[in-house]
Amino acid sequence: MSAGSVDRGPRPDLGHLVPIPDRSGGPTPAADVVGTDLAGAATAVRVDGARRTLLLFLTSDCDGCRPFWPALADPASLGLSIGDAVAAVARDPGRDDRAALARLVPAGATVVCAGAAWTAYRVAGPPFFALVDGMTGRVATEGVAWAVDQVAADVRRALAGRPAPGSAET
Repeated sequence: MSAGSVDRGPRPDLGHLVPIPDRSGGPTPAADVVGTDLAGAATAVRVDGARRTLLLFLTSDCDGCRPFWPALADPASLGLSIGDAVAAVARDPGRDDRAALARLVPAGATVVCAGAAWTAYRVAGPPFFALVDGMTGRVATEGVAWAVDQVAADVRRALAGRPAPGSAET
């Protein structure tokens, strides 16, 4: 070992970590969310051609996700207008507990277990949101969902055509 160098030992195996998605390629294209419902039946959330859909990427074991589950029952609390849709996107059944999810989901809320959607929307981890404009086929705004009021503010900014703070457009 040369002077000034430090022996840090063997490098840890980081293969289990989720890579941070590359968002430099421009807006995320919209993709329908296809998976299963909490009972295991095939289901889909159609976003292509829809007005607007807010997708909340949540899990049953995420403390930061907890405030978003009740908000599914009140789309206005998330900055949405009448006619806009909201859906929770959970991971595939082998990666999330359906029974725990069922305890969190308010009556009438839409939930789809769709791991492929997490890849399609470049989600590194929960809680994450993507507001899809189905008419343009693009994501209008997306990001880490820190709080319900923050997501609502970001959604309202996107609907008004203003970029979110810290986005590449500011």
